[in-house]
Amino acid sequence: MRLSDSIDTFARLLQQLSRRRTFPRLPLDLELLAADDSRRHAAAFIAALAKVAPSADSVLAEPGDVPGFFRAAIPQVRSEIATRALDTPDFAASLQAAATDPSTERVWSVTFPEGVGLLADREAAVAALRRTRRVEITSLSGQPIVDPIAEVLFTANVLVDDGGRDFSFDHPIPMDTPAQRTELAHGLLRLDEAVGFELDRHPGWWGPLAIALSVSTTSREPTDAPIRYVERVVRDLPPLRHLRVFVFDESRARSLRSALGPDEPGGFDVLGVSGEYGRHYSFLKAIAAVWSVCVDARVRATFKIDLDQSFPQRELVAATGMSAFESFLTADWGAAGVGANGAVLDLGLIAGGLVNAADVASSVFTPDVRAGQPASGEDVFFWPRLPQAISTEAEICAPAGDPIERVHVTGGVNGVRVDTLRRWRLFTPTFFGRAEDQAYILSGLGAADLRPAYLHAASLRMRHDKTEIIPNLLGDASGSNHIGDLIRTRLFSALAMPHKALLDPFTGAFASHLPITMTTLRMALFALERAPDPDLYLTNAVRRLAAVDAMVGDLPGLVAGEEAQWNALYDRLDEVEAGVTAGNPRSGEIAAAVRDVVADAEVRLP
Repeated sequence: MRLSDSIDTFARLLQQLSRRRTFPRLPLDLELLAADDSRRHAAAFIAALAKVAPSADSVLAEPGDVPGFFRAAIPQVRSEIATRALDTPDFAASLQAAATDPSTERVWSVTFPEGVGLLADREAAVAALRRTRRVEITSLSGQPIVDPIAEVLFTANVLVDDGGRDFSFDHPIPMDTPAQRTELAHGLLRLDEAVGFELDRHPGWWGPLAIALSVSTTSREPTDAPIRYVERVVRDLPPLRHLRVFVFDESRARSLRSALGPDEPGGFDVLGVSGEYGRHYSFLKAIAAVWSVCVDARVRATFKIDLDQSFPQRELVAATGMSAFESFLTADWGAAGVGANGAVLDLGLIAGGLVNAADVASSVFTPDVRAGQPASGEDVFFWPRLPQAISTEAEICAPAGDPIERVHVTGGVNGVRVDTLRRWRLFTPTFFGRAEDQAYILSGLGAADLRPAYLHAASLRMRHDKTEIIPNLLGDASGSNHIGDLIRTRLFSALAMPHKALLDPFTGAFASHLPITMTTLRMALFALERAPDPDLYLTNAVRRLAAVDAMVGDLPGLVAGEEAQWNALYDRLDEVEAGVTAGNPRSGEIAAAVRDVVADAEVRLP
């Protein structure tokens, strides 16, 4: 297919989708070219690609960042489509077929091949995916966890709205919110109850449980007000009888770096909590290694929770015979195994699942994500909820029995052993603003025949309690989350393509052969169909995507630079551990300095 032919064929496909009688259809409304908000720029972008309105060019020629972004994207999209058609005959054939008969599956074969076939036979898709995740255990862990309360450092992030708009993912807590009405209060109180439940079942376990909180903010340059607010909320709660709470903002993270890094030129700058999601996510893993070496050698693993979640202990015991923390006792966590593709696996990571609060009464194994039906024009091109629902059922809701590895994990129900962490030195790049949990494993996938992997813990379930928290305090994060999805596509397309076969269907769906086409088209469609405030959404989307695009060309170099810093940090921990054992005074001073920072981070509870 010639270059011009593929561009015209894609335009004809868009025209066909706008005339489609069945729902969903492409919202190609030329009247919106005269809208008094940024929807006219989104409409003009689609109209220009579809070649149906010459006036679209004049709309995109208007001054401003939003029309400028769409204007620049037109030739980029056309080049991407044309190059793909030229290099890949199957793609060219799929594009021609979709333009002739724009059924959902034919359009997806062009823009969303990961979804093809999943609707036709969901049960077969679930069974097939589960087979690819099956693991044969070859040797059990020689040192399984025996006291999760003493040996597992729990972690969570607190996002505080300090008036900035540099980072705005999920639902930040405004600093004027009363203590009892925050998800921070909800998470800590429910965790305290869960630990009490465990101690009643296991009187020999050693409490209290330590939880390290990272405090990130919506501002690029936060003050100390957010951490003071978080500490005040924790102190104002009813007594937390079974927890020790440690709070780290960027200032305290800097103190940790200083304690660990005398004479270290880089200063381990990657060890911090401010900025995008990837930064604090990596911190909340690495802190367990720091803790184990310098603070408490009993700590041998870490487990991250989200604060709008809780452990449904009684329901878990009734359904499985096990409480939540008893899932940590398995010798499969830390075992060696062989995956379905023959790769040797280090099962030192662990992942559970979520159940929505409304579904707990029926079953703790009810999937928290269900596909439903396509509901918008955006879903015509890309509908990640479908592979997410398939992988949720296949992986996250897999029953106990044959062990499986998890590729699809949720950020609030997963953990890693310290020995695995130190062996593989895993991290999420600091610039990931969403899917930080999915990106974390990428740092360990350098060798195809040997890699770290998540063990699926069938009985490790948490209840998603967001409906219990006052809704207006959660805010509307849909626009920000959607932008995060677009950024995820740009980043995964640049970094994860070599591992796409392993990551499909859900995580891999964001590694696209048409990243510019898909992200810009989805951005325009979201603005036209679902954004509560199209102007605000497009302004933020353009700003954040432009920042990512400026990095894309040098992503391998940026990742390599961060990897070097993580290697230096873990080398330092190895040195300190060996030095303390040998009685080296300098190593002892470093460990003592770290303990001082951690002691200062503990919130003194009444």
